[in-house]
Amino acid sequence: MQIEIKANFKPVESGNFHYGNMESRYGVNTIYFTKDGKPFVPIAGEFHFSRYPHAFWRKELLKMRDCGINVVSTYVFWNFHEEEKGKFQFEGDNNIAGFLALCREISMPCILRIGPWCHGEVLRGGFPKRINKMPRKRSNNEAYLREVEGYFRGLYNEVKPYLDGKTVIGIQLENEYTGSTEHIRTLRRIAEKVGFKTPFFTMTLWPSNRPDDEFLPMAGGYPDAPWARGKKQLAPDNRFAITPGRSETDIGEDLLKTKKAKRGAFGNVPYASCETGPGNQVSQHRRPWISEKDGYGVGFAKFASGVNWLGYYMFHGGRNPSDRPMQETRKTGYPNNYPIVDYDFQAPLSRYGECRAHGDRLRLMHTFIQSFDPQIAEKQPFFPKWNSDDPRDISFLKCSVRMDEQMSGYFFAGNYERGLARPDYEQVCVTVQSGGKTLCLPEITVKADAMFFYPFNLTVAGTKLDYVLAQPIAKTENDGKQTLFFVECPGISPRFSADGRVTELSVDAPYVFKGKDGEAEILVLSEARAKQFHLINGKPVFAVGTVYSDKTTVYCETTQGFLGEQAVSEQKLDDYFTLSPCARRSLPFNSYLYSAGKRYFYRLQINSKVFSQAGDVQLEFDFTGLNLQVFCGEQLLNDYFNTDGIFVMRLGEYKDVLTKNPELVIRAVPATRFGVGHVYSEIPMPPGKVELRLRRAAGVQTICAEI
Repeated sequence: MQIEIKANFKPVESGNFHYGNMESRYGVNTIYFTKDGKPFVPIAGEFHFSRYPHAFWRKELLKMRDCGINVVSTYVFWNFHEEEKGKFQFEGDNNIAGFLALCREISMPCILRIGPWCHGEVLRGGFPKRINKMPRKRSNNEAYLREVEGYFRGLYNEVKPYLDGKTVIGIQLENEYTGSTEHIRTLRRIAEKVGFKTPFFTMTLWPSNRPDDEFLPMAGGYPDAPWARGKKQLAPDNRFAITPGRSETDIGEDLLKTKKAKRGAFGNVPYASCETGPGNQVSQHRRPWISEKDGYGVGFAKFASGVNWLGYYMFHGGRNPSDRPMQETRKTGYPNNYPIVDYDFQAPLSRYGECRAHGDRLRLMHTFIQSFDPQIAEKQPFFPKWNSDDPRDISFLKCSVRMDEQMSGYFFAGNYERGLARPDYEQVCVTVQSGGKTLCLPEITVKADAMFFYPFNLTVAGTKLDYVLAQPIAKTENDGKQTLFFVECPGISPRFSADGRVTELSVDAPYVFKGKDGEAEILVLSEARAKQFHLINGKPVFAVGTVYSDKTTVYCETTQGFLGEQAVSEQKLDDYFTLSPCARRSLPFNSYLYSAGKRYFYRLQINSKVFSQAGDVQLEFDFTGLNLQVFCGEQLLNDYFNTDGIFVMRLGEYKDVLTKNPELVIRAVPATRFGVGHVYSEIPMPPGKVELRLRRAAGVQTICAEI
């Protein structure tokens, strides 16, 4: 397969942007962002402080940082903080000032998405009830704007100390707005009148796909669309395609009544995203299961396509307050039914802070951006001509290069699309033309479902390598000697070429390269070993588990795994739990199970001594059925819309409640053949059948080491 890419570089210009209203260390041009005058790629991960126990905020932010997140984004839901006019709630899990204080402490800048309308699968999109009843809301209606100003003032009083250009570096106004941008401009004027200052005011690029010089336009894209109508597998839609198009064609189509917009390139503004989806929240009627490739693939494709601000929604899952239903439902006039409590989102970090496989994969890409090539933002993307826009057309490989004018850069190949069987592409030969020069890349085979990139014209120890057929991860230096870490590309034998001479590389065995300026070590890791790789304080650390670090100490949270030379075996706690069917109980929220089928009840008896054995306990259940809810007494603690047949729950968050009443009641319902209980699912869900079995109870252990 012959692939030709023509590279015509765009000039880097200052642009006529007015994204911010203060001087700060952050800058922007028409191609990329800067920090202290140097190229900078913000990697923003969404984490909702009000959807997580505040006692754990700091630890979870540190976990995100280990995954390569260098900016945290969060919604501020109006109805979480001012349901009743003038009565603001900023205590406990709503303590936004406390959250921002932690962000400042650990040097994690924050993007506040303050609405006033947010969506976020929240009741009334975040509007208080009185606002939702207003005519001409989300417009320049004076009565509505007065309410908005009152909300903004209450919020400003909490966040004012952190509007320093370092802690809060961005504010998104509105979300997925279908009207004139003039309304968002009005919201900005109100925010500025109140006192909000920030390096960046942002807005979602969809659905208008019309950038405005007063707002940094943010793109999005998800692996699936659980908000879509219908109960069949979605057709492929280039969701994982490497493409110059930035705008998403089906995001938010549950609420947006406008015609789908065509993808556009928008070459005169920097490429930024706020809702690149490494997961999806499941709705009642649609249950897509997000695999490792799904969770990794959209972010990979955006990066390969030239994104220079990579924003994930959600990067860390969470839960809604359980004292009252705060989730989107059809009962409240919105298109979808969601769980009352669970907002796991199948995110890279689960609602309990456990790093999933796609979190490991994304961490490697983020580490590359921050460690291997901090100048990647300056490298512009170029693409071959597509044979067609049909997502089912498998006659060509979707690929790109990101490179500089010296023709040094990276080749990206993306051969994955959810729901589409793709072939192996053999004898792939890529030529890149730029400025009268032609670059010929090595012939390779691109396996079905493979996603990878490799460098060309890479300088190592003063010598330029023609290419390295392995995906770069990180560069480290110890006693003046540099080590370059790579991970093997699927189906490709790792090797490099220098002056046309090819050298084979062994996997998981270092190779010492002698260049003009000394020696450097090249280490190609197997995929399994690479997923254990972390770069902490410039040092490589290998671990199995969820890793985070605080100053000079690194921690690994795991049920069974290792950190460096330290390992822990599974702490089995099954004997502390007894699960058995029980008689029917009168419990609240019955209608939110969304099934006309029979209710099944189970009692989980807990020996409270378990909490003296382990700081936290992870329970894993095999579940056949539609939905379940977990109660302690009449208090709803948890719920689960069945997605993968495995219900996971950690008990540490509920330790105080369960010490007083060490018994849980689980109410479950079956799927049905018709009606609301009939759903799209990617696992077998036999109508009328419910089974629940405790598969495993294990202690969550923490290993720590100095570094």
